[in-house]
Amino acid sequence: MLVSVDEPGLIGRPAELSAVEALLDRGGGAAALFIEGEAGIGKSTVWGLGVAAAMRTGWRVLTSRGSQTETAYSFAGLTDLFDLALDEVGPDLRPPAREALELALLRRSAAAAPLGEREVSAASLAMLRRLCADGPVLVALDDLQWVDHATVDALAFALRRLPAERVRVLAARRIAGPVAASAVPDRSDLIRAAFAGDRIEALQVGALGGPAIARLLESRLGIALSAQDLAQLVERTNGNPFWALEIGAAINRHGSPDGELPVPRSLSTLVTGRLAALSPEVREVLLVSAALSTPSVELATTALTEIADNPDRTIDAALTAGVVQLSADRLRPAHPLLGSTALETLPPGMKRRLYRRLAAIVTDPERHARLVRLGATGEPDPDIAAALDAGAVAARSRGAVGAAAELAEQAATMTPETQTEDRARRLILAGELLFATGDAANARRCATAALAGSPGNAVRCEAGLLLCSIEYWADGAKAWIELAEEALRDAGDDVALRARAHAVIADLGLDAVTVSRFHATKALELLAGRADADPRTVAQATIALQVTQLDMGEGLDDELLRQAAAAEARAPLPPVTDRIATARACWLKTLDDLDGSRAAVEAVIDVANAEGDEAALSNLLMNISLIELWAGRYPVAVKAAEDAIRIGLEINILADTAYSVRGQLAAYTGDFDWARKQLPARLAITADAGNHRGMAHCLAAIGAGELLQGDAVAAAGTLRRALATLLALDVREPGRRLRLESDLGQALIAAGELDEAAALVTELRTFGPRSSAPTNRGIALRIEGMIEGARGNLDRATALLEEAAHAHEQSPIPLERARTQLALGQVLRRRRAKARARRTLQSALECFSALGATPFSDLAREELATISGASRGATLTAAEHRVAELVASGLSNKDIAARLFVSVRTIDSQLSSIYQKLGVRSRGELASQLAQPT
Repeated sequence: MLVSVDEPGLIGRPAELSAVEALLDRGGGAAALFIEGEAGIGKSTVWGLGVAAAMRTGWRVLTSRGSQTETAYSFAGLTDLFDLALDEVGPDLRPPAREALELALLRRSAAAAPLGEREVSAASLAMLRRLCADGPVLVALDDLQWVDHATVDALAFALRRLPAERVRVLAARRIAGPVAASAVPDRSDLIRAAFAGDRIEALQVGALGGPAIARLLESRLGIALSAQDLAQLVERTNGNPFWALEIGAAINRHGSPDGELPVPRSLSTLVTGRLAALSPEVREVLLVSAALSTPSVELATTALTEIADNPDRTIDAALTAGVVQLSADRLRPAHPLLGSTALETLPPGMKRRLYRRLAAIVTDPERHARLVRLGATGEPDPDIAAALDAGAVAARSRGAVGAAAELAEQAATMTPETQTEDRARRLILAGELLFATGDAANARRCATAALAGSPGNAVRCEAGLLLCSIEYWADGAKAWIELAEEALRDAGDDVALRARAHAVIADLGLDAVTVSRFHATKALELLAGRADADPRTVAQATIALQVTQLDMGEGLDDELLRQAAAAEARAPLPPVTDRIATARACWLKTLDDLDGSRAAVEAVIDVANAEGDEAALSNLLMNISLIELWAGRYPVAVKAAEDAIRIGLEINILADTAYSVRGQLAAYTGDFDWARKQLPARLAITADAGNHRGMAHCLAAIGAGELLQGDAVAAAGTLRRALATLLALDVREPGRRLRLESDLGQALIAAGELDEAAALVTELRTFGPRSSAPTNRGIALRIEGMIEGARGNLDRATALLEEAAHAHEQSPIPLERARTQLALGQVLRRRRAKARARRTLQSALECFSALGATPFSDLAREELATISGASRGATLTAAEHRVAELVASGLSNKDIAARLFVSVRTIDSQLSSIYQKLGVRSRGELASQLAQPT
């Protein structure tokens, strides 16, 4: 047994100790045990013995004990957990993670740029991973319901991402019970959600029976009750050991007058009675230790200076009375009930004076702010508002975004109505912080109030920019532009604000490329040469400008990227998705550098995994899927797309482009059922959200499926709509349009829209410097060659297709190379250059087959069969079977050619081969034979 039932101080808990042992002894990865029960039932005793057992058996144990007054103090629990471990393994962590923990744990002064909440969470993940590398880790949390929210959020974030590591959580949590005065707030859900259902257990610590209560009283207090008295005690205390011990202590102090046990009707009454028996000075020690939440002896001594003649002797008296405990030079109530009851029963005026006195000796801005707020009457006060404002800034600098938002809102509430600008700025800060935590509704409320109450244009501009960002990201691109333009007007002559407004419009307005380019350029012009330029604004505008250049076919600008990276280095570290390294990694694929893009994106994926950034992972996996689609690694591409979609569903983001890429893969591999089931719904979602780019991508995937199922007319219409949507946004680079031109050109030619196909060629050749890139040039040449072939100009068609094939030799996209070989083979067959046509088509077939591009393989086989002829009784190819069914349905050869995006002459040849294979001579005989059961 890891934990013995004979442990000193443990009575009557064999089931609880077995559960603790099972937690430590079970195999596999992460797991958790929640020890739950009412106040005083013995949770902490079981928890403490579990901690001791883990230490004896070589576990790394990280402990934190929550305190009711500590719940609002950011990262108090994280300090308990990681303070010592950071000394040991801190040098092994990456500098950003180590520095984030040092800031959160108040070991380092606040940096100029505040931490993001995710940075501390990611650093906590890195810390736990590093500790798990040395052996099993137990995270032990007592009174979980009172562990501060910032710590719980960081731990939940980290634990969700450690399913395979041998990390265990042992948490004691109070729940309401017969002796509880009120319901207890529940903070356990976030920790619980980090574990799979079969890796978590909740254990209810129940009442002790008479024999166990008798042993407890005898071993702790030397009291032996009669059977009648013991039964009365157990009944009135519901078998609660803390209550029983308190009554036993009362008996020791006062005896049993008239033979009656001093059993009050509630635990709070019992504790209040005990507190009333304390001297005022000893009670003050308890109040200070509870209100300051485990203060150092030095701080407690300072707090008692005005109360006690000899603070040191008073603290000793409190320790002797058993109302406080001393551990590692810190004082805490001997039991949480003692501290909470002492504070709750203090008259309001005395309680406010206590908090004001303690606020005067606390130097940490956040703790000072909270104590000042507790000492306030509730009426607006400029000094209290300023203290709360300073506390919000301090909390924000450490990455405690949720706590900072709460303090900022309180600061706005406590600001007198006459200080309209201060109130508006505090509301803006609260709105920014709430939005960062994902609370869009309350962020909008704060931003709207700030906008309505702003006294001047500058503050109105800031409020308007915040509100337009909230509207854009929360509700889609609907009303944000009017707010942004109004904010730009409100910026007036303030250069920094004007630049920021332009940058916001450029970033949010990327669905209109030329508009974004204008605003990005204006922002950078305004900030050029300014030493005080906000680096976040510079980075935002620079990235927006680079995106517009990429969209318009101008490629990457290394100087712009260098400027953006330099600005990013001076600003708070943005989420993985918004970093320059991430953007460049994804952009490389657009420029045909698939290998470079793959390696760079995989490196960013490692960073996203280390930081636990699922939103980034979904986007990065989508990019991997598109890279592998173009590289011809279809199984890898399918898995990456489906992983991106799955993660998007898990964290409630749309992942629209991942659906579009998966749809193209479905078309190219013949998985048409997937496309029919998934893409129409995605198209409706993107349309409803006003996401024009996402809508065009979805249409591109739908059109590819229509094309390869033989409906060239429908495909031409769908793909035409996709291209028109993207051109309206000024997106000219084919790599930014999922390369839909290849399918559109094929569909237009098969549908007989040769002039429109020629216009597409012109567009591909004139959109910018990138038009000469091998893939883009090869596709344009192939479409032009197919147009010439359709017009009967076979010599010109051959020359163009040969030039296209040469261009594709420099391209990393094998499907496009094989499609050009297929088109060239078709023209060569029509020129009766059978040997060369056969070699070209065979090469195309081998490439299609290696890729798993089934519809294209069928087309290549069909062309080869036409050259070779077919013997009677031979099996129809899939393409021939499709033609036969269309003939049997009554379509003419011309209609079939249009539907299958081939020439009428090709259908004539196929039909001849079908007749020979099936031994029929007419369309009627063919229909009759197909109608016969097989």
